Amino acid sequence: MAFKIKANSFATNRYLEVHSGGVIWCETAFAGGRRTFTYNQIDCVLLSPASVLSVQVGNEVFSLPINQGKQAHRQAVEALIQGLQQRTSTGGFPVQPT
Repeated sequence: MAFKIKANSFATNRYLEVHSGGVIWCETAFAGGRRTFTYNQIDCVLLSPASVLSVQVGNEVFSLPINQGKQAHRQAVEALIQGLQQRTSTGGFPVQPT
């Protein structure tokens, strides 16, 4: 099952889709596209006090605003954390939810 966070604006279509094997990041405007990452490729995930979710993969950071009042957004973040926690049991970095 996939969980999706959409953060579209007038000129940009942006979403993060969380799957059991990783995530799909899509940003389309004048340039951009769809990228797929496994949990092992993700270096860092941050949720700012302003509710901006950022995912770092290598030297790139992908960010989008989330609405913590929306159940679909909360479920996607929880699925992302669970995917990263499963990676921890196979030798990844520790995950510390707040």
